[in-house]
Amino acid sequence: MIALVIGLLLLAGIYRIFLSTSRAAETTQALSDRQEAIRYVGARLAEDVRMAGFRGCLSDTGEVRNTLNPNPASSGGARTEFTHADFRYRYERYVEGFDASASSWLPGLPSGFPSPRAGTDVLTVRGPIDAEIFTVRDMATTTASLAINPINPLPLAAGQVVMISDCGGAAIFQVSASNIATVALSGGGTGNIGNIAHAAGSGTPGNWSDDLAREFGAGAQLFRVGVISYYIANSAQGSGPALWRVVDGDAREIAAGVENLQVMYGEDSDGDEVADTYRRGDQFADTAAWRRVVAVRVALLFAGTRDRAGLADSRSFDLLGVTVGPFSDGRLRRVVTLTLALRNRLP
Repeated sequence: MIALVIGLLLLAGIYRIFLSTSRAAETTQALSDRQEAIRYVGARLAEDVRMAGFRGCLSDTGEVRNTLNPNPASSGGARTEFTHADFRYRYERYVEGFDASASSWLPGLPSGFPSPRAGTDVLTVRGPIDAEIFTVRDMATTTASLAINPINPLPLAAGQVVMISDCGGAAIFQVSASNIATVALSGGGTGNIGNIAHAAGSGTPGNWSDDLAREFGAGAQLFRVGVISYYIANSAQGSGPALWRVVDGDAREIAAGVENLQVMYGEDSDGDEVADTYRRGDQFADTAAWRRVVAVRVALLFAGTRDRAGLADSRSFDLLGVTVGPFSDGRLRRVVTLTLALRNRLP
């Protein structure tokens, strides 16, 4: 009987050590997963925000011609860079933000993907989404096709939205055709070039004009531009909320265990290229106001994906003035706040 009692005590001690070791291992793994998610999301967000509004060597005050439909004359004026009615083509707004319940951003989210989580924000930036390439010949006219190296396949395809830029101007257009063409060489004979056309006509959205208003020379930069949105929705893995990234309608889950996203936008109200005040997205009424944004402040609540990795957390968390919590699921939570400058709005 004594031996049985001693054995039971030993087994209880061993079981307690096992539980303690398992809990420590679970907690360590949860902390590691959360830290990796923080590192990746921080780097991904920083790159996208800092590149928003990139125009090559053209300064922010330089002229940009947007040839995407609709025609600016039908939009209340013949401005060279005009306010586009469609969320997907408002490239004059480098950054834009919405509450997740707002319907105005939903054209950027393809059908069949999870809806944004109520009470969270949506962050949208517009800028380059592919590496730049360069033209190899001068344009003969402002409506001529653009010549690039004849790489097979060509890096720009029909239907893509592209910006061409040099230090004197820029233009945004949709590629109407992309092919390798045979041309006469100045020294005699023929050779191949990549031919990028920007004809007016049908398409989505299509070009209202093929006139880029500038004869861009050899060495002008060409890069695909697009719309990138970040939002919170349920994970496709069934592990709870996650951070999603949508690039021109292609939505992908990039980090599980991210429960909340709140954003404030730094506005330069006196023209010194420094944020004077930070406001929420619904406080910016028009394009002129969004064009004064020079920085973005992002707060994310990282929770990991493992329940009971820690004790029930009785704390509430502050995300830029929005309070969430407490929680009882035992996930290990941390608020990370990033302040990111729009480098293409700075001198």
